[in-house]
Order: sequence, then C-alpha cells, then structure tokens
Amino acid sequence: MPDAMIELDISTPWEPGRAAGVPVGRRGRRRVAGVAGMLAVAVLVLGASAAGRGLAPVYHADFQVLTLDGAGGRFFMTRYPMGGGGRQVLEAVAAGDGRLLWRRDLGGGESFAAVTDRVVLLQSHEGDEGGDDGGGGLIALDAASGAERWERARARFAGLAGGRVLVEDRAWPREEVGFDPAYGDPEDPSVALPMLPHHERYLALEQPTGGVAWSVETPPGTLPSLDVRDYPEVLGLTDLDADGVLRVRDPVTGALRATYRLDARGPVARHQDGVPGQEVVFPAGGRGADVYDRASGRRLWHWDGPDAAYNGPYPCLGDRYCVFDGAGTAVLDAATGAPVRRIDRYAGLLDGAGERMVLYAQGIVGYHPNDVAAFAGPGAAVAWRLDGWFVAGGYGTARAPGGYFVWHPLGRTDSMVGRLDPRDGTVRVFGVADNFYGSPQCVATAGRVACLAIGAVYVWRLP
Repeated sequence: MPDAMIELDISTPWEPGRAAGVPVGRRGRRRVAGVAGMLAVAVLVLGASAAGRGLAPVYHADFQVLTLDGAGGRFFMTRYPMGGGGRQVLEAVAAGDGRLLWRRDLGGGESFAAVTDRVVLLQSHEGDEGGDDGGGGLIALDAASGAERWERARARFAGLAGGRVLVEDRAWPREEVGFDPAYGDPEDPSVALPMLPHHERYLALEQPTGGVAWSVETPPGTLPSLDVRDYPEVLGLTDLDADGVLRVRDPVTGALRATYRLDARGPVARHQDGVPGQEVVFPAGGRGADVYDRASGRRLWHWDGPDAAYNGPYPCLGDRYCVFDGAGTAVLDAATGAPVRRIDRYAGLLDGAGERMVLYAQGIVGYHPNDVAAFAGPGAAVAWRLDGWFVAGGYGTARAPGGYFVWHPLGRTDSMVGRLDPRDGTVRVFGVADNFYGSPQCVATAGRVACLAIGAVYVWRLP
C-alpha cells in the first residue's frame, strides 16, 4: 500500500508583510521558527533546512471571525466588532494583501447565503418559534463596493444556475409548513414523511438587478427537487406528482426539457436525480427508496437500509450509486441495486471518478475526518492513504473553491496546512499557524487561500 507523499515548495522564500486593514499577528511570526522543528519530526520527507521557510501567513486577522467566504479576488468575513458589543459586521478585504475594501453592519437575523464574483447574498430571517421564516428575504450587495443592489422579500436562497440566483419564493406565507404526521411517527427515522401540501415557486433572478428571468410554480401535491450535488451550483430541477408524472427542467432557463410517467403512485416524501436516465423516489410513509428508469417508467429496484428516510442511494462514479451508512460505504449497481463493493469504516466521499474513490473516515477525535484514502478497481484496493491529516471543513465537506485542503496538528494548538491532490494523495504544504485546530474551513481565490480556525483567519499564497 503506497504512502502519500508530502511536498514542500521552498522555491520562493519571503517574509510575511503587514496588510492595511487587517493586522499581522506578531505572535504568529515569532512562533514559525519553533514550528519548524516540529515539521521535521512530523513529516520526515521535509528537510531540516527547508521546514518552516515561507510558511508564515501573508497576513491574518485575530479578531472574532464567525464565517468566511471568497470569490472574485476578495475574502468576505462576518465577525463581532473589535472590543465586543454591537451587531455583527460584514467585511470585504482584498485577497492579495488584506486591504479593507468595505464594511457593513449586519441587521438582526442576516447571514451569508452565497458569494460570487459580482454579488454577496445575505439571507435575512424573521422566523417565529415554529421556524417559519416566510417574513425574511434575500439581499444582494455589490461585491466590490458593498452597496445594496436589490432585495427580494419572502425569498429563500436555493442555489446558483447559469450565473443567476435561484430562490424559493415564499408567496403563500399563511400555508402551514412542516411534516405531515398522517404518514407516520416523526420520531421514526426509517419512515419517509412528506411535507404538508403547499405551493412552491422557484425564481431565477439576475445577479446585477434581481430581475426575474424565469419562474416555475408547483401546486400542492407536486413535489419539486433540486440537484445540488455541486452546491451552490444547481445541476437539475425536476418535479413529480402523485400520478407519477415527472417533469425535467433546465435549471438555467427553466424550460421544460422532458416529461416522463413513472410507475409510481401516491404522495412522495422526496425524490432526486439518479444516475443518467434514472430517478430515485422516496414514497410518503414508505421505508427506503425506489429507483425508476425514466424512459420506460419501470421500477428497477428497491433500496432499504438504516435511516432510510434520510440516507439513500446517491449517484457516484458516473454510473453507480453509493450508500453511506456511518459504518462504511457500499457501491451499488445502477441497473439492479446489487452491491458491487463494500468499504468498511470510510463513510464520506471526497472525490470520485471512474473506478477510483477518495473517501474519509471518522476518527477517534469526534466527527473530524482525519483518515483519507483512495480505493481503486472492483476489489477496492487501497491506492494511497493519508493518516493523521484532517479535511478542512469537517465531516460532510465537499471540495472547497481552489481544491481540497487538509491540515495536520503539530502539538496541541499548532498545525501545518496543505492542498491535497486526490489523484495520488500528495499534499503540497503551504503554511503553518498557531491556534489552528477545531473545524477549520478554507477557501481560495486569486492565488490566495484563507482558512478560518477558532475565530482567526490565516491567509497564505496558494501553491
């Protein structure tokens, strides 16, 4: 079983500079020299003279940062004001040097929805005790200046499609929301419960103006579904009614692409795109999922397993299904549902193509995935394994903009950070930081990568 290789780029040594707007922590600079010794011990392929050179952050923000995102050469952070007290603020900084571009006080209940090169989307919440946020809305800020471009009341962010913002329009605020208890016990995870019958409408909004490009409405009893496997990008939009009529729409234009009739009757708890040409349906009150061939409408096979109402066959590897049950990963044949392979303990998919899967396992340190491995071929042979490295983003993470980022602890609080190549398991180490632990999250733009860890943001050059 080949081990993963750790690479360290030392071709361009440089000193961390002070960025306007976001101060460089002097304590972090002092500790880089001390971390260098630990690097040589933790990763033997790093030479003693190379370790620690060029690994200090370009800049970092020490104040209480709550959330982080990035796009278009900018990083966006929400935090509490310096000195405490007051409302949270949203700040935009230039990715290259940390220069403050603009700042905005956040209203009560406002939070990040998404960022693009052009806009920052804030979701406002005005929910009651039952969780109904029909009174909230979506606010779009100009990414470059922070100026408010538009606001859409009673709208919930759903994703991005073709450069447009897809929202769920809450046009019927008096409709009761929640699960329908007529189909089973809400506490029973094996029963798929539908939502109470209600209208739904999706709108595609232009980023610069908020103007409506198209809308699709579904009546009570017809259930829409978004394919968000590459969230926030929406890859598909379908709806299914109680007569088994499935409509497939273009998520970019809203146009109806095709209509199929499945041999499925009755209310549906949820449904989703399967592998090409198939639909996965969870019948209301049922246990498990049915997989249908769209063209013929015929049910191909039924899946039933633990937590069947929430888990289920997930399209993977192009033409297979994966099921993640907490104890491992099962790969199923798309035509029959028969198991193709089983990989124990590794229950999170990081990357997959062809016959190769990159999975991660939950470790003894809680939910943080600190064991990443690639499995190839029908026998699921281990191609490489990276033990002791944590995936930035925590359990359930997807690829961050700029790649897959991982970190390795160096003592109790210090860590080194790198970018993982899922093809061969190599890690390109690009930084070290003190007080880097917990559940860090990383995002990259314009040749910089920023990582948020326990309230501080560290920024390095992206290798």
